[in-house]
This record gives sequence, structure tokens and C-alpha cells, in this order.
Amino acid sequence: MIRPRGAPHPDVEPLSPRRGGRRRGLTALTAAVMLALCGAGTAGAAGWQYADFDGDPYWDAATMDHDANGYTERIWFDLDDDGGWDTLLYDTRGRDDFLEVVDYDMDENGGVEFRLVDGDGRVGYEYLYVDRNQNGRWDLQRNRARRIIPGSSADAVTRTNIYNVNSRTLHDFTMRTGGGSLLHPSFPTP
Repeated sequence: MIRPRGAPHPDVEPLSPRRGGRRRGLTALTAAVMLALCGAGTAGAAGWQYADFDGDPYWDAATMDHDANGYTERIWFDLDDDGGWDTLLYDTRGRDDFLEVVDYDMDENGGVEFRLVDGDGRVGYEYLYVDRNQNGRWDLQRNRARRIIPGSSADAVTRTNIYNVNSRTLHDFTMRTGGGSLLHPSFPTP
């Protein structure tokens, strides 16, 4: 679906301009603070809540508590200050006060280019999905759409498994050769 430049997302109420005049701040820092504070602290506050962080004529963030349970299920951000929503954080499991998915639609045409997914509930996202040509299908890398983010907990598990396989291989070699080592071979001398 194609929207005019600066038009609101179909799931969001229309943007209303705000009067400027406040001092410009760090939008990313303020957005992170809002994300931390909007979790369970607004019990009973249903509907869209808007925030302006930098004093420009457009809203910078919008949160939604769909079922009025006090947990924010959706947060929209306008990262490039052009009036259109381009980043969505949302909850897929419900009632856990945790936003598992981040969608980036940087050209604001309704098609997601990048998706970050948290699969284990720990800090950070583990998986990345990419749709560069926006054809509605995730791009494949090594015949897989899901990519592990380096340094994530999923990647740490992979590194640990590889380390254990190598350690086990070295140990088996040492035991079978009566003390020989693949790392520090000792050659018999006459």
C-alpha cells in the first residue's frame, strides 16, 4: 500500500501538528526513556498517547494500550522527523510488558524493510529479517530468511556449541593417543 509522503500509518490516528518553541533535544535518547516509562506505568490508559520530543510540528512517538490493561502493546516512532511513522515496536505474546518485534519501514511506504525479533525474552534481539526489494518475501541468505545477529544470545549459543565440539574433539584425540596433543604435537626423537 502506497501512502503520500508524511501521511499517517493506516493503524494510527491522524497526526496533528504541534507548536514548536521547545528546545531541541536528543530524540533517540528521549525516545528510549519514553519506551522504558510507557510499559506498565499507565494502567487503565487506553487509546493512543502521543509525545513530541524535539518541538517540531509533528509527533515523534505514539503508544497504544489496545485492551486497557496497563501494558503498551504498540509503539510507533518517527525517526526522521518527516511526519510519517517509520518504526514500530510491538508485543506478539500479550500481557508480558515486553515488545518482541521491531519493524523498520524507512521509506514509509507500508512495506517493512527490516525486522528484528527477540526469541528468548532476554535483553537484545536475536534475529534479523531483511526485505530489500519490498516484494513481501524475506530475502534469503544461505537458503534461510532468518539471520542471527552477531553478539546476540542466539549467536553466543552457536559459539559455545562450536567451542564444545572443538574441545571434545581435542579431548578425544588426547585420550586415544595416550597423551598426544593436536595443539602441541610431540614428535618421537631417536
